[in-house]
This record gives sequence, C-alpha cells and structure tokens, in this order.
Amino acid sequence: MTIKTNNTELKKIIYILILSVTYATAQDSTSVQLISRSLPDKVMLRWAVNSPSGWKMANETGFLVERSTISRNGTAVVPIERKMLTSSPLKPQPLEAWEMLAKQDQSTAILAQALYGESFETITPNPGVLGEVTAINEELEQRFTFALIAAEQNYEAALLAGWGLTDSSVVQGERYVYKVFVAPLNDSPSTIKEASTYAGTELFEDLPKPLQLSGIFKDAQALLSWDYGLLSHLYTNYIVERSTDGETFLQLNKQPIFSATQETSASIGISLYYTDSIPNNQLLYYRVKGKTAFGEVGPASEVVQGEGKKALEFVPRIYRKEIPTDQNVILYWEFKKEGNSLINKFQLNRGNTNEGPFETVIDDIPKDQRQISFNKLERINYFTISAVDKEGVKSESLPVMVQPVDSIPPATPTNLAGTIDTTGIVKLRWLNNKDIDLAGYRIFRSYNPKSEFTEVTSETWPFNEYLDTLQIKNLNQKIYYKIKAEDQRFNLSKFSQTLVLLKPDVTPPSSPVIGGYKITDEGIKIQWIKSSSGDVAAHQLYRKSMASQTEKSWELIYSGNDTLYLDNNLNGLNDIQYTIIAKDSTGFESLPSKPIVIKWKGNQIQNKDINFTGTADRELRFINLSWKAKSIELSEIRLFKGVDSEHLHLYKVFDAKMNSYNDTDLKINSNYVYGLQLVSSSGVLSKIQKVKVKY
Repeated sequence: MTIKTNNTELKKIIYILILSVTYATAQDSTSVQLISRSLPDKVMLRWAVNSPSGWKMANETGFLVERSTISRNGTAVVPIERKMLTSSPLKPQPLEAWEMLAKQDQSTAILAQALYGESFETITPNPGVLGEVTAINEELEQRFTFALIAAEQNYEAALLAGWGLTDSSVVQGERYVYKVFVAPLNDSPSTIKEASTYAGTELFEDLPKPLQLSGIFKDAQALLSWDYGLLSHLYTNYIVERSTDGETFLQLNKQPIFSATQETSASIGISLYYTDSIPNNQLLYYRVKGKTAFGEVGPASEVVQGEGKKALEFVPRIYRKEIPTDQNVILYWEFKKEGNSLINKFQLNRGNTNEGPFETVIDDIPKDQRQISFNKLERINYFTISAVDKEGVKSESLPVMVQPVDSIPPATPTNLAGTIDTTGIVKLRWLNNKDIDLAGYRIFRSYNPKSEFTEVTSETWPFNEYLDTLQIKNLNQKIYYKIKAEDQRFNLSKFSQTLVLLKPDVTPPSSPVIGGYKITDEGIKIQWIKSSSGDVAAHQLYRKSMASQTEKSWELIYSGNDTLYLDNNLNGLNDIQYTIIAKDSTGFESLPSKPIVIKWKGNQIQNKDINFTGTADRELRFINLSWKAKSIELSEIRLFKGVDSEHLHLYKVFDAKMNSYNDTDLKINSNYVYGLQLVSSSGVLSKIQKVKVKY
C-alpha cells in the first residue's frame, strides 16, 4: 500500500507538520503516553510511545493492558482486583486488514504506509519554500511522526495499529486504574516506561461546543475562524458544515482540520481558519464540530450566517483627522475619481467599537466630496466612510478611532463568578461593563491570595467570559482570580473582588498508618497516624477475624477523626486483623494501611467480678461452698483445698453450670482453706480467690 493523493490541502498540512513537530528523542526517557475517555457504558483508551526507536520496538512486541478495580460504590476494594484486558499483546493488524478503511480515509492510508511501506517519503514544497526544514532527515522519524499524527485523527486506525482499546466490561459505580505497558521480549521486561490513567463511568462529562466561531463574508468568499487552544486537550480535529436553510447542514471538509502546533500552555489563543468559496447574494449558515482522539464528534457550535456581495473595485480610505474641539472632528478620505461614475454617494458611519455596529450619521454626501465635519463626538468614536454604488452595494473604509483626551479609567468589573470541572477547565464569567470606550478585560490568577497575581491574558480580552486551564492534580486546593477592565486608551480599572474557586478533588487521600496497639483488661487499644491529606473527612477502622478468608468479612468498627480507638466488643474472636483507610469529603478513599494481626485471649477476669463464700454446717457435717461470676462465659471451674497452712491443691473440677458444692470430706476441729479459679471460654484464667472455714 502506498499513499496516493493529489489533494493540495493535505500536502500543505504535511509540510506544516514537518516544520512544527518536536520529537520525543529530546526527552530524557522513552515511555508510553496514555489518555482515556470515560463514557456511561465503557472506557476508551489511546496510547503511543514518545520516541521513534521505542515506537518501532513496541510495534514489534506489542502492548498489554491491565485494569485494577480500586473502588466500588464509594468503598475501597481491598485487595485491589486486577484483570488483564489483553490475552495477547496488541500489535498492528496485517496489511490486508487496513485496505477497506484506508480507501475511505486518508489518515488511515498514511498510518498504514508508515507501518508497512517499503519506503516512506513525505511530500514537501519546492526547495525555495522549504526554509529551515532540516530536523527531520531520517525515515524512522518520518514514519514515527506521521503515524502518530494520522492515528490522532482516526480512532479506528489507532485500534488497527494496536494503539487503543475499548473496555466495555466496566460496571457502574466502579473506578479503575488502567495500566498500559510494552510486552516483554524473550521474557525480558521492556525498558520502555509504562503509563496509567484513572477512569470510571461516573467520570463521564459531555463534550463542549466549539468556541468563538465567527465568519467574515466577502466577495464570493466566507472566512471562518474559531478558538482551538482552549479545547485542544479534547478535540484533535474539526468538521465544518454549511447550510442554505439554517436547518440541514452538510460537511464541507474532506480532510481533517487541525493545528500542527504542539499542545502547550501557549496553545491558548490559537485559532483555526477555513475559507469557503460561495456564490454572491445567497444567505448561508455555518457551524463547526470538534472530533476527539477517540472518534467522538461533539455538539455543534453556535451558527454564523452571512452572504457574499460583489465588491466595488474602489475603496475609500480615511487618511487624516482633525479634532478642533472636544465635540468636533473633521475627516478626510481618498477615493479615485474614476470611481465616481460607479457610485451614488458617500456615507459617514459611527460606532462605539472597532468592530461596530456602525450607524450612518451623515447620509447623501456628494460623490465628489472628500471631507466631512461631525460635531457630536462621544467619549470614544470609530468612523468609517462608505461608498454606495447604484445597486446599494457598499465599499467601506477601515475604521478610524477618534477620541478626545481621556484619562478616566473604566468602572470596576462586578459579579465575577466561575467553576472548575474535573478536567481542569475553569469557566469565568462576570457582568459586562457599560463603558462606551471599553476595550476589554485583563484576567489575573494566583495560587496564594497574599502573593502577587499573574496575568493570564496575553492581550486585552474582549468578552465577559473566559476559559482557563489548570493542572488539577497539583497540591494547591484553591485558586484565586480577579480582573480589571481596560478602555481604548489603555486606562485600567481597579481590581474586581477576588474570586476563590475550590478545585474538584480527583486524587484519593494518602493512607493513614497504624502506629501501635495495646492489650488491656477492657480490650485492644488501636492507635494510628492520620492521613497527611488536608481534605480528609474521616478515618475508618476495619476489623476481621483471621479465621475468615473472604474480603467481605471486613467489618467497619470506627469512623471519625480521632487517633485512638478501644475495641472492647471481642467476644468469640482470637486472632484479629486490623486495617484503616482515609476518606475525603468527596468520597474518595485511600489505599488501606498495612494490616496488623493481634492475638486476643479474651478479657481478664477481675476479682471484683467473682463472689466466693464458704459456710460450715456441723449438724449435717459438711461445708457449703458457693460462687457467682458476673457476665463471664466460662468453660470450667476449679476448686482448690488445703488444711491450715498446707499449700492448696486441686480438689475438684466442675463444668461452667455449677455454682455450689458441699464438701463432706472433713475432720472435726480443722481449719480449711478453699480456693476458686474460673476458666473463661477463651482460656483466660482468673486469680485464685480464697476463703477460710473453721469446722
């Protein structure tokens, strides 16, 4: 299979890619790079290796995917459940498997050529246009670069290459960590670093609309532009659609529209452009849709509309302005005399901004006139001159700003509000200023309200909404924003009130550690060191008997924020295992601490819990011994006997139900000593309690 295309647009794209791609060989180590997309019924994975040599090696050995279930319905899964999702390494499919898709999709054809082509020669412009293209001079690097870019445009092609996987066996309420690693070669582990990502159906979020679509309609031409940078982490390419009725839209572009610039923090503010050739005097509607690396097409943008108009060949140009007073301006313009026969008149138009809208303030200016005076100036003014032909088509000059001396800053912005989602996108909004000469806003950000705020806008921002992106997993839990308004004379307002946003928690807390224990008469005291995470809502202590082999046998015995707990409900337990986890305010749980095992022999039997008495009955010739134990489960009772100062010796052993005994083995005028010892059901022995009886 070879790449066969006469598409000029694709050639230009390939040329731009050669200029702009920064190679992974400059990185310190070769590793797998992994992204995921959580959907309500599945999780989609995409990966790639970040260096040409590593890419070639990985294609030969293949990739393996492991899934670890770390929580289920908000409860930590202990131990973690691991499952291999690949029975054998994922490798590029045989060449014949590519043919059908490659005939339909240019990106697939490029990817197949990069993997299987005997040679790989990229199409570049003539040497005179080539400029500084010197970095890409090896075939492997060319294959690597174009393969990754092509796979980015078509998820099906990435699956054929073994660089993606769809997990449809996910379960609602479960959260996973996916690990992708290069398969070992001859039982030797790969030196390419593995990658992991966190996913689960509960993390699904709807895709956003493309932002800031605008259209400029000229003679037989429509120029569309929209923001690329703010959603570059979601959308890899775009679809442009056109409609003649505003309802039925058809796709225009056959090849994907994307930016060849690497995604960095500098991507903010980058726009994409599309030019469409159109018939004049017909109203047309346009919209764009984003497409992700997983083949998902997002919702359509807002619709822009317009129509092309036959342009006059002559355009007026304002070349001079005079401001005699604060209320008056005299404007001078150029317009070729040979164009006078094509027009009926000139118009003077005024607006509050460079973009308009413009209102005609002086009409029916004679076509041979080249200057005009206007005496109702506002704080800021933009003027254009329109030449109007005999069919009403206008040819308009570029706007000229007229502003009397102004040092008054605009009003301070108000009602600043915002949100942060789990992908790190910050959406800011505020009440739009009423200042006529408003140029826009400056947005400032800080991770510490006491430190200096850094401006995040590289130029004046003209809207009252702004999207910012953050690293959601850094240590800062709060982010602070404030804004200033700026007018056309670059006067800045005071700062707005500071907005404090709490970043969503996507990181489980660190694990607490069991620090020690103590066996007491009351039970077992467990002591632990708290999790170091600052958003922990509770520490939860679990217990289970070592006799149980199932994970479901773990029993929650404490939830709170103390560091000590007395476990005194230990009936029937011997060898006991304890572990503890931390749970944050959003329900994320830490990994369990390392369990400890404690041997429990039961509560100590206290003397105060035993009542032992002896009474002599000389008429009936016996000594009555009776005893009573408080709330103690016994296995047996031991009775000891001695005479005078003789040592006690074991005399009788009774079962637990006995509570008295009549001793008839007696001699008159003897002093007897009896001892009672209780044996609990767990084998704990009480101290011997003694009683003396004279017979």
